[in-house]
Amino acid sequence: MKKFLIFLIILLAIGSGIYVLSPSLESIIQNIVHKYGSQVTGTDVNLGGFKLSLLKGNVEINNLTVANPKNYTQPYIMSVGKVAVKVNLKSIFSDTIVIENVQIENPKITYELLSLTQNNLSQLLDNINKNTTAPDKNKSTSSSSNNEEKNDIKQNSKKVIVQHLLVSGGEINLAASIAGQSASARVPLPTIEMNDIGKQKNQNGTNIADTLSAVLQKIFSTAYNTVVNSKLADMKTTAEESLNSVVEGIKNKSGLKKLLNFAK
Repeated sequence: MKKFLIFLIILLAIGSGIYVLSPSLESIIQNIVHKYGSQVTGTDVNLGGFKLSLLKGNVEINNLTVANPKNYTQPYIMSVGKVAVKVNLKSIFSDTIVIENVQIENPKITYELLSLTQNNLSQLLDNINKNTTAPDKNKSTSSSSNNEEKNDIKQNSKKVIVQHLLVSGGEINLAASIAGQSASARVPLPTIEMNDIGKQKNQNGTNIADTLSAVLQKIFSTAYNTVVNSKLADMKTTAEESLNSVVEGIKNKSGLKKLLNFAK
């Protein structure tokens, strides 16, 4: 009976500890996602909510958003209502955290065409590549601050292995506004599945930055290729027709007036 009471007290203590730590743990996770996600993408990355079940190792992330690069009108390049994560509890206190499964449900991705040669997806992919590529030791000291930032997101963090990742039910919203004319369309994002992220280069896992980079690069490159192979040609045609109509309008006064009004 005494042993049972001691065991019960221990369980109550653990349960109380989990209850007390949950709010602060949520804040810590939010800060980690914002810090590393923002450094990798070069835009603001935030999450609205976080639920943790320590006894089962289940994590639920709600309202994850990745902001658009500068000069684009849409607030987010990606928003996700729910991300479900299953963590191997035994690995939490080791050097490498093993995430057994990540399921990203119904992500909304916005492809925005700033001009005929500029779009937000390719720009964000460039940001990820620049922010996670190993710094060139031969570069001048003028870029030392950037190198230090890259090292900051690669060092002093635990290693991570993601055994399985599934992205399903996604949608890509296409938007373009050129010469006062707009075009829009929607296409489904193909299902994305990745296995053993972090094992390709290092059997002991990769740091948080490289793991995030691998996942985001896969999602955004898939979205970009999907757009290119589906509705992008139609949007380019619409944009080119809009530009041609403006050029033709210059030949008469009414066209010139329209152009001047557009410039205002």
